[in-house]
Amino acid sequence: MDELAFSHLLPAGCVAITAEEAHAITNPAPTLEEARDARWQLIKAERDSRTLSGGYRVGAHWYHSDTFSRTQQMGLVMLGASLPSGVEWKTMGGAKVVMTTALAQQIFAAAAASDIAVFAAAETHRAAMMASASPATYDYSGGWPPVFGE
Repeated sequence: MDELAFSHLLPAGCVAITAEEAHAITNPAPTLEEARDARWQLIKAERDSRTLSGGYRVGAHWYHSDTFSRTQQMGLVMLGASLPSGVEWKTMGGAKVVMTTALAQQIFAAAAASDIAVFAAAETHRAAMMASASPATYDYSGGWPPVFGE
């Protein structure tokens, strides 16, 4: 629409502004603190997604990392030598493996290592974003430990 075509409708002494200028007035840019907080929320969401659905690798297989699976995996470790023989466990790739005490312990250790690595990557991104001159556009997509499917 041609804003000049309606400029005669403005009261005396008013200045016509463009739609872009009106948008800038009604939607001011976020403050530095708001931009940092918004980006940190996105980094935390990526961290949490990778922690709870990214899985962790043991040998040739990836194992589920959601809360329910983690609870089951802890139970397997707690069973120790009492773990029944022949228990099949489904991996993220769909393969079934025979669960052993040693494998349960390896999965538990992989979960801890994965959590530590994902947390460290998020903290590295947080520090870099906070130091960035433009935190709203800070790219946090790289530098994460791999997850299932990557």
